[in-house]
Amino acid sequence: MAPRYWWARPLLLSCALMAALAAGPTVLAEGIVFHVKNRCPFPVWPASAPNTAHPVLAGGGFFLPPGRAKRVAAPATWTGRFWARTGCNFTANGMGDAAACLTGDCEGRLACNGSVGSPPATLVEVILHEDQSKGSSYDVSLVDGYNLPVAVSTKLATGAGSKCAIAGCAKDVNAVCPPELQVTAAAGGGARTVVACKSACLAFGLDAFCCRGAYATPAACRGSVYSRLFKGACPAYYSYAYDTTAATASGCYAQEYVVTFCPNRWGEDPADRVAHI
Repeated sequence: MAPRYWWARPLLLSCALMAALAAGPTVLAEGIVFHVKNRCPFPVWPASAPNTAHPVLAGGGFFLPPGRAKRVAAPATWTGRFWARTGCNFTANGMGDAAACLTGDCEGRLACNGSVGSPPATLVEVILHEDQSKGSSYDVSLVDGYNLPVAVSTKLATGAGSKCAIAGCAKDVNAVCPPELQVTAAAGGGARTVVACKSACLAFGLDAFCCRGAYATPAACRGSVYSRLFKGACPAYYSYAYDTTAATASGCYAQEYVVTFCPNRWGEDPADRVAHI
């Protein structure tokens, strides 16, 4: 099976989630709620994009201040992805004709309305099933790069040992990103700061890094020094297209799921207040 890159094939999921989707959709019963939380010490602009024939959630994007959360309703059989945008300024780009965000931008829009964000950005891939015998599946991918850490779980299954909990990162990838993968932005006083870290595939476009051509099988595409850097920082995430050590939460059944940006050591708000936005 060919690997997924969201900038090249924007509506395909990783190999593990494609296998779950092959079982087919189930009958829609009750809706699902995602609790999207921001524990970063700065604002983020979460975004989502559905797979083909699935609806756009919450307009596809919204503003979320530090320490706040937003409830996002979804059909019980929704599939798609979530990511966070950073450093956005939509006031200066009201016409949507240029990038408004430093990372994860979707054609300069606040409400992405189904548009896929620009990599690099940490990507949460989701397949929901209402049928309890199948359960829902999700993973976190750095196949096209990283901008923020994220944790995903059902509302009740947040412990590290739960099969339905995908933990955040042990360290900030941006802090250890090599110069050739860095995406930087002005930080004042002539200095620049790293705001995202590209994958080797995105940075260099080589088949060996992109798991394509002669490297388009798990046996031939075995990662690189760059994917190992990602894996060392974020062990639970997909570090390249055929990463067999990544954590895929599968067989998870719940009415409520939690997506938390900057889940640890980034800031704190124990109340996790729900934002009225």
